[in-house]
Order: sequence, then structure tokens, then C-alpha cells
Amino acid sequence: QGMNFIAALFLMVMDDEETAFWMFVSVMNEDVYNLRELFVRDMAGTQEVLYVAERLIEQFLPRLFDHFQLQNVQMSMILTPWLMTIYTRNFPFELVLRVWDSFLVEGWKVVYRTMLALLEHAQPALLQLEFEEIIMYLREFTSTV
Repeated sequence: QGMNFIAALFLMVMDDEETAFWMFVSVMNEDVYNLRELFVRDMAGTQEVLYVAERLIEQFLPRLFDHFQLQNVQMSMILTPWLMTIYTRNFPFELVLRVWDSFLVEGWKVVYRTMLALLEHAQPALLQLEFEEIIMYLREFTSTV
């Protein structure tokens, strides 16, 4: 579902496999990160993260939120691959490293701030698009940020 992207990141940046393994164990289990909850059978952690993300978009990007509602764009369609992998799945490696550096120090608020900044950056274009175009735009957008 997404653990492989996180594990791969650690393998790429750590000096050895054992260090990467223990780093992976830490982010999965420590309360400040608690990534394990994103991947349990009922995906309760994923649902919680998506709920928080949707409320933040509604509060800080209300025009975009309303437009997504009008176009029947479910936030989970866009945000699940971003948030479950903490951006490691689709984004440029330099951005991923910056987000993860901050995430390891500050926790989940960095993930949400990044999401809001990315959507705010894309908002002018997204407000001009319909459902299918929004989905396609955001697929391409992730590699061009």
C-alpha cells in the first residue's frame, strides 16, 4: 500500500540496511509518527489523516474545497497516495527529502502544511478544471513541483 516507498527512502539515504530497518521500525511505531496505523487492516489511521486533511482544506482553501465538492472530487482520490507515503510515491526526491527532514523533527503538522502549500500553488489552475481534468492535472503536477 505504501510502506515500500517509505522503506525505499530509508534504504536510499541511510548508510546501511540495518540503520534503514531501525529507522523504518521507529516511524512505524513511535507515537509522534505512528505510521503503522495507516496500514492496519481497517486503515483507521488513513481515515483519520484524510479527515484532518479534508477539514484543513475546507478551512484554509475554501474555494478549492467547494470546487472539489461541485466536481465530485473525493479528497481520498487525490490525497491518499500523498499522505500514506508522506509524499515518497510521486514527488521529486529533493522535495521528499525536505518534507521528511521536517517530518522527523516536527511530526504530522509538516505533512499537512505541505499538502496545503501544494494545493494552494495548484489552486488557480484547479479552479478552472472539471473532474477528469483535475485528476489528470494532479497526477502530472506531482512530478513537476
